[in-house]
Amino acid sequence: MKFCPMCATTQSEVGVKVCELCDYEEKQLEEISEEEFDELMAPYEYERTRDGVRIKAVKNERALRGKVAIPHFVTEIAAGAFANCKFIARLDLPRGLCSIGDNAFANCRDLFDIFIPESVSYIGKGAFADCYDLSVICVAAAAQPDTWDISWLSDCSAKVEWSSTDEV
Repeated sequence: MKFCPMCATTQSEVGVKVCELCDYEEKQLEEISEEEFDELMAPYEYERTRDGVRIKAVKNERALRGKVAIPHFVTEIAAGAFANCKFIARLDLPRGLCSIGDNAFANCRDLFDIFIPESVSYIGKGAFADCYDLSVICVAAAAQPDTWDISWLSDCSAKVEWSSTDEV
């Protein structure tokens, strides 16, 4: 199940491009107005990259409560970017995400639901360390890619479901 990055409303269909409640529309990065971009990225410290946007850190943790949908144009999540975020319960990673850095979601103690899309070619060590409520990680890939750090799940007891089609 997917949810909107603007209003966090659960969408009735996976792959929906326009939110049924707030009319947020997934557009190419070049088509997004600066105002809309600033609103989507307000909780984060970020930098634009050649291929999209890299989230470097969370600057407003309180804006990230419950269900959090990372904007669709984000391609990288830096090391420690979401570490210690106490209020994230469900996390929706974008289909174009390529990289999750070391300890990116470490100590997100309320996180219980996540789906890792097949586009993720790198996950760093301890990416989900100390995520005590995380019991299952659904991954679209059939097996762990060689480019993922072998200790990406260190200090996390979550079961990994490979070849999953169950988006959060």
